[in-house]
Amino acid sequence: MNNYLLDSGIFFKEVSRRIQLEMSDNEVIQLSFNLALGCERLLKGILYDINPTYILIEPDFKHSLKTLYSHKIISEAMASKELATKPNPDVISFNNSLLKAQHISNTVASHKNILFAISRARDIIAHCELNLLEKNKIKEVLQRDFYTMLKSFSDELDIKQSHFFDGSRIKLSRISGSLQTDLNKKMSLLFETHLATWQILKGRSGFVVEKDSITKEILKTENKESIDCPACESTAVIYLKPIIEFDQLKLEEEIIGFEVKKLKCQYCKLEIQDSSILDKLGISDKKVHKNKNCAYCGVEMAKDEACETCENCENSNWNAN
Repeated sequence: MNNYLLDSGIFFKEVSRRIQLEMSDNEVIQLSFNLALGCERLLKGILYDINPTYILIEPDFKHSLKTLYSHKIISEAMASKELATKPNPDVISFNNSLLKAQHISNTVASHKNILFAISRARDIIAHCELNLLEKNKIKEVLQRDFYTMLKSFSDELDIKQSHFFDGSRIKLSRISGSLQTDLNKKMSLLFETHLATWQILKGRSGFVVEKDSITKEILKTENKESIDCPACESTAVIYLKPIIEFDQLKLEEEIIGFEVKKLKCQYCKLEIQDSSILDKLGISDKKVHKNKNCAYCGVEMAKDEACETCENCENSNWNAN
């Protein structure tokens, strides 16, 4: 077991010991922070097992050799110009680790929104006023999702549950189990309510045409994606937030991925922001809507792509509608 996986247990065990059905706000804040620290190390550990350079901000040879394998370098090569004089040992962020690990871990992929919620809570606790923290939501993650997510990691990575739960497995299982039932009931009632709303509204004159138009216009804006509504099966919209980080090599900001912020349906009024429900619905890795059309014929295009549909292809460009 690499050190990142090993060290994650320090924080997970602390969370396991202190989770209860009744917790103060102060306790929720402390446990959320420990959970985030454990999760970040766990994600890095997953990447490290595949290739240690995947966690480095500068993974190229001249930096990674001195950072990771300095003990392997022969004495005559230590001053080589092909190696960095001051190697950069900095590692990638929580979100970047998450976006990379989702490609090699089914557990990461199926808990992506929950992990984003944990990362977001950590950032607020570390950098912002604590009244911005949605304590009830992160408390649900601690009580309901912590046990099931870490159990899944235990099975996937073949790591003993004691590494995560430190003898608290039965307690955590009981707490999580009672709330899993609540989540399923919550989803069922939510979809039932909004399906009934749709059944009433769709009969109104012009309602469907109006919502078709609104939905179409929303999907033309940036960072949106369409999906079948889980309640009424009409076209709903996924709202995405770009994850932007500073590239130290290019010295510029770049989008490294996207976080799902919510699902919203204009037809039945369904709106979901709960990360646990979004994960249960499998809404965790949507392709970003291109959002741009040829200025001449309106055909959807990727950036810098020439339009092959109309006669103005030599002048075709993006047109943000």
